[in-house]
Amino acid sequence: MKRIQPTEEQARQLAALDAIHDAEIDLSDIPDQAEKSGWVRASMYRPLMRAISIRLPEPDIALAQDLAGRKGLPYQTYIKQLLHDALIRERAAL
Repeated sequence: MKRIQPTEEQARQLAALDAIHDAEIDLSDIPDQAEKSGWVRASMYRPLMRAISIRLPEPDIALAQDLAGRKGLPYQTYIKQLLHDALIRERAAL
């Protein structure tokens, strides 16, 4: 998935929010949800997934693991993102 970079203003606002310590955040206006039950994850939360097996060249797997590690992602998630992005580009090119 293509990540959208924040604007300079958004980055400044995010940095200001990040500087606030958790203890300084006023949570008094948030309703208590502790006693509620029956929560259900939205049906459109994520697409249906199917496990498959695919053979990939060892050097490609090693490179994917290295690049994913640099991005702080599990390598299979990283490969899935790459595949998704490539498929979207290919579909747009048709």
